[in-house]
Amino acid sequence: MEIISDSETSSQVGENNHQEGKVYFIRHGESTSNERNIFAGVLDVDLTAFGRLQARQAGSDLKKKGMKFDAVYVSHMRRARQTCEIALAESQALKSSDIPIQIDHRISEKSFGIFAGRNLNLLRLALGYEGFEEMLHSHNEAPPAGEKIAQVYHRAASFYQERIVPHLERGETVLVVCHQYVLEPLALYLSDLPPTAYKHLKLPNGKALSKEELVKFRDKESGGAASVRKQINDLSIMWAIFLYAAAFLLGCLVRALSASTGGIPSELFRGIIVVCLAASTFYTYLDIDFAASKRKVTSTVKYIVYGWMLVRWLVGIFLIFSGILYQSPGDLYKVMWVLFLMVPPALTSPVLSVLWGGNLYPSAILSRTLSIITPVALVVTFGLAKQLPINNSSLIFFGIILIVGLAIPAALAQFWRDKSPVESNHHSKNWKFIGVLAVAFMALATGFQFTPSTFISDLFSSTDLNRSLACLQQLAVATLVFILIRVSAVLTSVLTTGKLNKAEAKDAYILLVNPNFFLWASLFLGVTATANPEAVRYAIFWAALGFFCIPVIEQILFMNSFGNELLRETLRSSRMATEDIRKLFLELDTDGSKALDKDEIMELLGRIEDMTTGERSSQEVRKYITDYLFNTLDADKSGTVDLQELEEYVSTYGLVANLNVVNNTASVNN
Repeated sequence: MEIISDSETSSQVGENNHQEGKVYFIRHGESTSNERNIFAGVLDVDLTAFGRLQARQAGSDLKKKGMKFDAVYVSHMRRARQTCEIALAESQALKSSDIPIQIDHRISEKSFGIFAGRNLNLLRLALGYEGFEEMLHSHNEAPPAGEKIAQVYHRAASFYQERIVPHLERGETVLVVCHQYVLEPLALYLSDLPPTAYKHLKLPNGKALSKEELVKFRDKESGGAASVRKQINDLSIMWAIFLYAAAFLLGCLVRALSASTGGIPSELFRGIIVVCLAASTFYTYLDIDFAASKRKVTSTVKYIVYGWMLVRWLVGIFLIFSGILYQSPGDLYKVMWVLFLMVPPALTSPVLSVLWGGNLYPSAILSRTLSIITPVALVVTFGLAKQLPINNSSLIFFGIILIVGLAIPAALAQFWRDKSPVESNHHSKNWKFIGVLAVAFMALATGFQFTPSTFISDLFSSTDLNRSLACLQQLAVATLVFILIRVSAVLTSVLTTGKLNKAEAKDAYILLVNPNFFLWASLFLGVTATANPEAVRYAIFWAALGFFCIPVIEQILFMNSFGNELLRETLRSSRMATEDIRKLFLELDTDGSKALDKDEIMELLGRIEDMTTGERSSQEVRKYITDYLFNTLDADKSGTVDLQELEEYVSTYGLVANLNVVNNTASVNN
């Protein structure tokens, strides 16, 4: 299958049958950036295994429709080209095997400037919802060193008029494979609407849409209930951590003010926890590809997390069996806090990874593995430590959580992903807020259930001295434990600098500071005897408070750090001027010719990427961009580019290695 660039001319001429042709559009399948909730833009990322499945689904759809294409156009980016190749291989939809796959720069993804490679949720938090929407989805605003929607609109419209319309006039059928932020503005153009009418649509990955279907999708998703649902979805994900904390505190407040002594019936409470975890797991695992998970978790992050868990267990076993901690039933709370360090990471760890810019897979895979191994180890421990008044039957509840709250919904999510990759992915994007609200409801129920009815009086008025002492004592112990956990996690991050990338380090941190509260609490709901029940009750309460509320503080810290980093990048981008160009030019002009050849231009692009996106494109993509930009910059056709030509280009388009610039000097017609 031959691939040619837009600077080459296709010799394919369709038969003129005087009937208007058809055009189909496909957004590339899920990429590694989609999977990790980050912007890719001009970064050249691959399809995931799930994205390849979506591409095959697109090909299957084309085959069912009986499509045969006279021409195919694709973005230069790897994720689009992979989608195109897989879809055509599946559909066998080319009219002739010698029809070339033509690359056109104008349908390459929008440049997100310094936002490339950044986590979407952290960007929303740093910019605010309105600021994020304005900068990313307004027609006349753009990220620093990035493109405006209006710019994408005009280059996409130019592509359609110059490349697609001639085929349609000849009655030919055309396939276009490109990107979300190209197809959405193009849908406006095809609807005879200006770029000012742009709205983000969450276009599905790997779905073949005709011109009419694309326009209909835009009409349906850009207003009414779909627009409201999108806003609810975006806001709930953006504020998920704050929502969980607020829900927990609301439950605490209702219980304390009502002075209810009974709480929620035990079986009902357990049912709420299982159902809410099941909903959260289902929507989380719709975005996780466990079939390809093993190769996405490095051995380094495994050694770090498993190593720390082993250390915690060795220390915990020593303290439990040495008799140092537990000498009487009144000391049970001491064992409780040691066990808090020994339980596995929470099953909600992948949610935090997505929200905080982690790598996702370490959180998902390692929390799942440890959640299976640790309960077995706890059963053995309690069987040997017969002096502890802990009933092994309390682990039955956690077993139910693992089966009904994790295994079954995860299996259903994975089955739907495999069976309907396009529909399941689109559903996840639009209805993920259900999983967020499920966890919020779980937090509300937990806050109500575990807040002592006398909490306010115990904390402020000391009507019962023993309860007040237990409240303050457990607050002090909880504070010490949570600080100890986080200090060890931070030290681990510092000591492993250079061994883990930022995303993996974030996952390791999440796994080490996020113990499974519900497993831990279930161990003590069936306590048979204790001389200090108030200490046990308040230990559970303060642990629950920390579990739901401390992540708010962490998110604020992450958000501030992210915002400061973003500000530095913005200032650095805004300071790039003529001096920078002169400096780069002189560094590369090693022969003193006062001109750069093609190889030097290629290195120039790499250095520009270092200064803007912070990550170099692949060699293949950089060569393609070099060929195009060299033709653009070499205005006098001398075979080299002088400083004046370079400065004129940058003064017009900015210091960005951006292929999304229409070449006005070169012909792009067939």
